[in-house]
Amino acid sequence: MHELIHAAAVLHRARCLPATDGNLSARLDQRRVVITKAGIEKRELVENSFVVTSLDEPIPEHVSSEWPMHRAIYLARSDVGCILHVHAPFLSSFAIAGHIPDVNLLTETQLLIGQITLVPFAVPGSNALAESLLAQSPTANVYLLANHGVVAVGQTAAIALHRLERAEFLAEISIHAAAIGGGIPLNAAQISELETAYSKRSSC
Repeated sequence: MHELIHAAAVLHRARCLPATDGNLSARLDQRRVVITKAGIEKRELVENSFVVTSLDEPIPEHVSSEWPMHRAIYLARSDVGCILHVHAPFLSSFAIAGHIPDVNLLTETQLLIGQITLVPFAVPGSNALAESLLAQSPTANVYLLANHGVVAVGQTAAIALHRLERAEFLAEISIHAAAIGGGIPLNAAQISELETAYSKRSSC
């Protein structure tokens, strides 16, 4: 829970959680999840800002309206321990334009974010959105929700937050680069070289 409080504070300062928008959750164990309550500001969360619920409950009381999406992801993906749904301005700009920022534009994003997927529009909080997200890609780490916002997942809150921060920076840099002619992505040989270099570092 404390990791979620920290993540919310970071994301609020980054203008990713305006007003009462967004929702954050994390696994407590295989069946239980902690998630932000509905209709609360995320700038200064406390323990009472969360609800502990079970994946066996389709519609728990007081929980965020986006619970069906969180629940569907946890049920489908045992690798996910945290879900951050935000309205990050630069990634949301890509989402409303129907585009995906190219992870191959920056070394860190190519290696550390993984796949970014664009999910077609569905009503927020609906089962249709949850189904569409997983149908679009069951393995992506960052999802852009058309005309809506962003979802980032990870094994922990820290991993999900880092993926989201890197993806948002990539989106911002991509927009700036487009204003001066567009970015030039890494080619296949460069990507292979990077992967080899990083694999050696991680084994040291």
